Amino acid sequence: MTLERGLAIYTLISATLHFSLETYHFVQFGSFLPMLIVDYIAIALFVFASYVALSNRYGSAAGLLCGAWGFAFCLNYRAFFWRYQELVNGSAQSAEPMEVVASILGVTLIISGSVFLLTLWMAFPRRAKAD
Repeated sequence: MTLERGLAIYTLISATLHFSLETYHFVQFGSFLPMLIVDYIAIALFVFASYVALSNRYGSAAGLLCGAWGFAFCLNYRAFFWRYQELVNGSAQSAEPMEVVASILGVTLIISGSVFLLTLWMAFPRRAKAD
């Protein structure tokens, strides 16, 4: 199994988990619908990039995986530091357990950042060595 194929499978698993947890969070705590839609955009990018990578019809999908994981990393970055700021300032006025959500987002931030860097490396153009 190639690195790209394994990463595409991991991305599909991540998309399924992300969809399940975001939908649960939306139903359980209610949130602003546009914030849910942006998560669904990330999930759609994950599924599309994984499909292209696994179909073997289009060549390498490292750039698409990189774009999907880059988008997810930016989304996680914004969500984590928004929650972190509320925790630090003591301004959390939400029904959600802010410490738990911030902890989960911290872990997803590290994972998405790491996978984004990996896909960035995979998508980097390789130049032929001059003889």
